[in-house]
Amino acid sequence: MKLDGKQEIPFTATEPYRFCPADGTKLGEPRASGGVSCPLCGRSWYRNSSPAVGAAIVEGDRVLVTVRGIEPEKGRMDLPGGFVEVGEPPRDALAREAREELGVEVEVEERPMLLAVHTYGADGEYVLAIGFRARIISGEPSPADDVAEIRWVSEDEIDALDFAWEHDRRIARRALGDG
Repeated sequence: MKLDGKQEIPFTATEPYRFCPADGTKLGEPRASGGVSCPLCGRSWYRNSSPAVGAAIVEGDRVLVTVRGIEPEKGRMDLPGGFVEVGEPPRDALAREAREELGVEVEVEERPMLLAVHTYGADGEYVLAIGFRARIISGEPSPADDVAEIRWVSEDEIDALDFAWEHDRRIARRALGDG
């Protein structure tokens, strides 16, 4: 038991559900597919990657990168973005994140530039990262929310940066044409 009175319960993002999220019934062993069915309500439950979006915001021959202001990976570089909310289209999520993190309105290109799976946080949550190219259509970027600092970098500077997630480096490179 921890000092704050809470128990430390082992958990991994790949571990099947043990109890039905709908009604709390104890679940049985997972099927080969990884899913598990509730004996009471009949629903099937799976562990899935959480969708997240990131933007390579380009201006001329530079791309905007951010310094993370919070854990995980505080102090390391990434791209503006974040988790997609339930029912939210990915491009809308990216526009929302740009407003929250940078205070700008962006135009997001129609097609994603990159899809990548990575782990996030101490529990190793699986994330499906969806990378887009975007451009600022109004506002001047300023760090807010979980962004500590912003930088505009050229293609020559990308490799030297300490990115929290390698796919962000690949998105930035592709956005500047070297991808």
